[in-house]
Amino acid sequence: MTKDINAQYNGMILLTGYLQRLFVAETIYRRIGEPYDQERYDKAKALLDEAYTIMPVFEETRSLTSAQRIQLQLIAQQTEELMQSYFKQMPLTFKQKLAIVGSSLYAEQHVNSGIVRLGKMFNVEVNKDFHQRVKFYEQRTKMVDYLVFTLHHNEEPEEQFKKPIDPWFNDVMKNKEYILNDFEQIAELLEFN
Repeated sequence: MTKDINAQYNGMILLTGYLQRLFVAETIYRRIGEPYDQERYDKAKALLDEAYTIMPVFEETRSLTSAQRIQLQLIAQQTEELMQSYFKQMPLTFKQKLAIVGSSLYAEQHVNSGIVRLGKMFNVEVNKDFHQRVKFYEQRTKMVDYLVFTLHHNEEPEEQFKKPIDPWFNDVMKNKEYILNDFEQIAELLEFN
């Protein structure tokens, strides 16, 4: 039973991580003056809000009702559809790369924090790496915030902060296929089949 609870919570963490990725990408595009899709932004926010209404109930009850499972399945299907157009046509501008990198970092930070929380809530031993990554993500998301803030105010960011975006973007692109295939894992963890 405990394994199922952990797996289900992990599935919700992963799913909300993808919603976070979509929401943050559109937020960054909007803030830095890039074309963005208001409908996509609204949809990601609504799905995120919907998922966040289920998680605290699950934390309390430690089980999913069949209605919640169906709701999560619909959220996952819509999220997967939105992810199909997450990656833009290459080549990308610095600003577009920043949105992909920033949203990826925020999503990874969200998932990492969720796994640390899972360990505390369900009294499960979590790999020390997750605890050590907290500071790592804090530093990187602060750098993204600085870049977005600077560009939002039509200022030129310092070169030292712009430099890491290309290699980080390349890392995201190396994992593109895994990112898009994660929905199979989400379905497995949340037992949609």
